[in-house]
Amino acid sequence: MENLKIIAHRGASFDAPENTLASVHLAWTHGINFVEVDVRLTKDNILVVFHDETTIRFNKIDKSISEYCFEELLAIDVGLFKGEQWRNESIPTLENVLKTIPTNGTLVVELKDGTEMKNALVQLEKRNATIWKQLEFISFHYETICMAKKIFPNNKCLWLLDLDYNLETKQNTPSIKDIIHKIKQHDLDGIDVFAGEMANESFFKTMHQEKFEIYLWTINTVEHAQQYLPFSPHGLTTDKPKWMKEQLNIIHGK
Repeated sequence: MENLKIIAHRGASFDAPENTLASVHLAWTHGINFVEVDVRLTKDNILVVFHDETTIRFNKIDKSISEYCFEELLAIDVGLFKGEQWRNESIPTLENVLKTIPTNGTLVVELKDGTEMKNALVQLEKRNATIWKQLEFISFHYETICMAKKIFPNNKCLWLLDLDYNLETKQNTPSIKDIIHKIKQHDLDGIDVFAGEMANESFFKTMHQEKFEIYLWTINTVEHAQQYLPFSPHGLTTDKPKWMKEQLNIIHGK
C-alpha cells in the first residue's frame, strides 16, 4: 500500500468531464501524482486527448477523430454531458495537458492509435523535452507500445491487456508464456491489466517473478481494490482517485 500508485483514470473523471483540462487539473489539485489520459491523432497530425474512436457520444456525428482537423474538434462541447457547470469544455491537445504536470506528477499516456502516431510524438517530445521524462505510455496495440519504447527508451511503457474484460477478449487473450515473451522481446516495462478474475494471485506471482511493473484498470470500489491489494500491484487506476486514496488510507490507518 505504501508505494501503490493511485492513477486518475481520464483525470478525476467521476467528478469532472473525462479527458479534459478540468479533470486533469482536478486530479493534480487533489494531490494525485499519477494521471492517465487517452490520446488520438487528428487528420492534421495533432495529438489530442480523447477516448472514443468517433465523436458520436458528444455531437451525434459518427466521425472518427482521424477524419477531423483539430480546429473542427474545438467546436465540440465535451463537458456538457457531465453537467451545466462544465459547458464549453473542449478537447485539449496533449501538448496543453503536458503544461499542467506538476514537478512531482506523472502523466500516463494511453496511445489509442497505431504506429502512425510516431512522427507527431517525436515532434512533440522535441518541443517538450524537459517534461517528457514525467511521461509513461500504455497501449492495447502491441506494435504501438513497442514503437513507443523504441523511440522513448527512458520512458516506462506498459502493454494494456483486456484479459477477461468480455467474452471476446477472454477468448483472444494470449497465454501467460506469450505475454512474458512479448514484453521481454521489446524491453517493455510491464503490463496494465483489466481487474477481473484472470488477474488472480497466480498471475501476479508470475509477473512479479519477472520483475514486471503491474497496473490494474479500472477499480471504483474499495471492495474491488481490496481483492487485489494482497497481490501487491504497483498501480491502481480509478475514476475516483481522491476518494479511493482516502478510503485506502483509512483502512490502513493513515
